[in-house]
Amino acid sequence: MLDQSLAGNEEYRRRVQQEAAYLSSKGWYHTIELRGGEIIQGLHPIETLREKLNAFPIPADLRGKTVLDIGAWTGWYSFELERRGARVTAMDCVAPEEFFQARRLLDSRVEHLTLDVDELDPQTAGTFDYVLFFGILYHLRHPLLALEKVCSVTREAAFVESYVIDGANPAAEDSGIPNLLEFYETDELGGQLDNWYGPNTKCLLALCRSAGFARVRLEKMVAGRACVSCWRRWDPPPEQPSEPAPTIQAAVNNRTQKTQFHHGKDEYVCCYFRASRSGLTKEQVFAEVDGYGVPALFLKDFGDNGYQLNFRCPPWLEPGLHEIRLRTQGSHYSQPIHIEKR
Repeated sequence: MLDQSLAGNEEYRRRVQQEAAYLSSKGWYHTIELRGGEIIQGLHPIETLREKLNAFPIPADLRGKTVLDIGAWTGWYSFELERRGARVTAMDCVAPEEFFQARRLLDSRVEHLTLDVDELDPQTAGTFDYVLFFGILYHLRHPLLALEKVCSVTREAAFVESYVIDGANPAAEDSGIPNLLEFYETDELGGQLDNWYGPNTKCLLALCRSAGFARVRLEKMVAGRACVSCWRRWDPPPEQPSEPAPTIQAAVNNRTQKTQFHHGKDEYVCCYFRASRSGLTKEQVFAEVDGYGVPALFLKDFGDNGYQLNFRCPPWLEPGLHEIRLRTQGSHYSQPIHIEKR
């Protein structure tokens, strides 16, 4: 699998350096089509940009929705989703003049936020229905932390597009191929100093789940890169449940066995519950905190229909009480129980 990586590939390095030279001379990253039909040519043609965006299940009508476009650069995706009716914020670590030129020419109202991904959280940026995270992950020194930050500002779904080391032949989720993450110390990938990691596709999906997204799905490979949808909520419970809702007996901190959790600490919830049947697996139990799904990490069957479910306490929770519920594959949600974030 690793021999498919582009790290050290001289042809890939040459192509990346050609693109860098183009940007140095012309500056525009995205091609922009103005309202009169005029084209401002950028490195990436509109057809390529549209193919990537169309790989995701983003609604055609976004009226009433908010969008954060992380790593917006010229802003083509931002302007396109604004055209669909969304209120859009374009975010980047710099404020490129080409974005502001395009915004003026398009008479756009897209807001711009100059912020590093490391600085992103609900307090600095707010929260958004949809978040775009295209072509950013492998440029970051702390990819899992970055995905956690993306999750923290997402209300409905984040759409992640990334370089993967197995883009020519991605491994299926149920294959025996392990989750792999290449690390590039200097300029091994494309001759660029800001390329730090290359996951395989399975690892990218696992990173998205570990970041806190409830449902993660590989949508498509576009030009050897993975397009992944990451949803904050579970599918709705069955309209006609086949079994009673479980009953939560306690939800406590795995370190202290108390209901308090602490800011800045990596802590896990132990949720003890009873269900109507034995033999449940962690894939058949769906927990949520404040209405958002949280991935199960461990399920212990004590027998006599008693269970312990472990999941990570979302690190971005505000101080105060937070509601936990869970359901099984065939049931409605349990009664709520509360934990406290301090």
